[in-house]
Amino acid sequence: MANSTWENTAGKKESINNLNFESLKTIDLKVVLSIVGCISLFSCNHIPEAILAANTERVDTLDVTEYTFVIDKKNRRGYVTTDREVMDGTYVITREGEVIEQLNITGGFLNGELIRYYENGQPEAIETYKTSVQHGPTTSFYRNGAIRSESSFDNGVENPESVSYHEDGSVSHRVVVTDGVRYEHEYRNGNRISSMFEKEIDGKTFQIMMMYDDFGTVQLIMGTRGNGEIPEVYIFDNEFNEVEHFNMQDDPLRAQEFLAFMQQYF
Repeated sequence: MANSTWENTAGKKESINNLNFESLKTIDLKVVLSIVGCISLFSCNHIPEAILAANTERVDTLDVTEYTFVIDKKNRRGYVTTDREVMDGTYVITREGEVIEQLNITGGFLNGELIRYYENGQPEAIETYKTSVQHGPTTSFYRNGAIRSESSFDNGVENPESVSYHEDGSVSHRVVVTDGVRYEHEYRNGNRISSMFEKEIDGKTFQIMMMYDDFGTVQLIMGTRGNGEIPEVYIFDNEFNEVEHFNMQDDPLRAQEFLAFMQQYF
């Protein structure tokens, strides 16, 4: 069964509520003024931790063997304990005594943040749910606590834009959508080294890759067709005029030169 823990100052609140008006009459005016002065000192930036602790919500701790989930008609997970009690509240999930997840559940459904943890106690991912459907921001982390990636969901569908980071905090990969076109950018040492997107040229649809030097100058614009199934490579100038194209199977020497050039970016 769940072990409930509470952190509040309920006892102190009860003693205050038991005061009657007769006792209040004996309070000296100087004491009242002193209390008012103290309250003015505790602005929004100086709230005592004891007051914040009074608002701490109930947290239940469950081992992974003490709960399960069922799938409803809308393909949503409904969480229940092994005693078939509908879960409701905040739950810390453990495995062999180690915390692995924290769930926020309302009426059996995930609502709010779901936090997954590494064995070292650092968050591995923070996901957001609405009635057990992923909805809102999601963030993943490296073991050292640095952010690995950021993205978001809209009613179970992942939004196209996202950002990934190197462990040092610099951007490694970014996906953006501009005028309905999806662009994937790769970065190294803080500089963009490549961009990939789909573009129609002379009535044909190409998968375009643009390569950049450390100063952001375009070094190569290449295109392929048919998701790479056709072994032809097209080279374009900066205005997307075709400069040349070759078949990598029919021209292995040119293909080797091309691949050698590409290796410097990967």
